[in-house]
Amino acid sequence: MNALQMALQDNAAPLIHHSDRGSQYVYKSYIELLKQNDTQISMALSAQDNAYAERINRTIKEEYLDYRKPQILQQLKKAVNKAVYHYNNQRPHNNIGKLSPVEFEKKWFNNQFEAIPVVTIFDNKYLTVKTVNYI
Repeated sequence: MNALQMALQDNAAPLIHHSDRGSQYVYKSYIELLKQNDTQISMALSAQDNAYAERINRTIKEEYLDYRKPQILQQLKKAVNKAVYHYNNQRPHNNIGKLSPVEFEKKWFNNQFEAIPVVTIFDNKYLTVKTVNYI
């Protein structure tokens, strides 16, 4: 609470506050303070969910931004847009048959797989890993 209150004294409240559902972020007074400042709250269903977002962020930073070395906000925005486009449309992903996410999705919805792919997901409810052949 103290850190959030100090931040709000010198800065405008964020439009969106995302957290990994850690205990400090589900604290009722903390959430109320964010809402009083018209901040939308984005929260993972469980702390484990945040690992997926962190993995994508690391990939974008290490594989794209470190190479381009943006110096100003406009360059950073352009580099991030290019990175996200490339990541989704051109970069092959090992876990989906070395296809890009866009290619995988098109093949999936057009029933173009010879065999139904098996996808491994983490089940937050039961804290287990399971494989499925449907989305």
